[in-house]
Amino acid sequence: MEISDAQLQAWLQAGLFPLARIGGVFMSAPVLGDRSAPARVRLMLALALTLIVMPLMPEQPPLRAFSADWWLRMLTEVLLGVMMGFVLKLVFEAVVLGGELIGNSMGLGFARMADPLRGTDVPVVGQFLHLMAALLFIALGGHLQLIELLVGSFKAVPDAGAALQASHFKSMAELGITMFSGAVLLALPMLAALLLVNLAFGVMSRSAPTLNGMSVGFPLALAVGLVLLRVDLPSLRQVFTQQLQQAWTTIALISGQGG
Repeated sequence: MEISDAQLQAWLQAGLFPLARIGGVFMSAPVLGDRSAPARVRLMLALALTLIVMPLMPEQPPLRAFSADWWLRMLTEVLLGVMMGFVLKLVFEAVVLGGELIGNSMGLGFARMADPLRGTDVPVVGQFLHLMAALLFIALGGHLQLIELLVGSFKAVPDAGAALQASHFKSMAELGITMFSGAVLLALPMLAALLLVNLAFGVMSRSAPTLNGMSVGFPLALAVGLVLLRVDLPSLRQVFTQQLQQAWTTIALISGQGG
């Protein structure tokens, strides 16, 4: 049995091109691509998805291995995968930003902890809301829907170069704007309530000048903030689900699967 160079190149690109797109998603997507997930597990999952996708790929003319066209195709595949995962990353960053706004209003702006996922310090409230969003993402089946859209993208656009259009980058930029609006929607009820608490304490301190503001106001704002955070947690699902739906629509648009 003889195997020609063309057959070897066709088999090579049939496996490497899907793996490049899947790897791009796993590099940028939340939960699945977080640093907390072992790299070996992510690699095994990416290889398993590649084996599933390979029979679904239509036959394409083989490119000469390691040529300019071959590297360009690899780059576009990775870029498309990174874009799909980055859209979901924006939703989680909106939750972290909302938590930072809440933490600053509660007086916890100085309480920060090292986040190994980002390699920087994040507020405690933002880290807590990020964990809640990750659990909610899994409970809603978001990881399964992401894999479904990823597999469907190979049927819609086998060549990632056909999916990379200027309008898609504009859609991602517009979704980035909604990140800030989602953070404000998440934090606005608590910000308004804590503002009333601070105003009430300001009136008390004016009526009783001997009242120590730091010894009374800070614990009061912290205690009220923790209670309000517990009451406001159900709104996290509403805001997060709304932002997640916009992300799915953008991912489907980017991957050529409609709006």
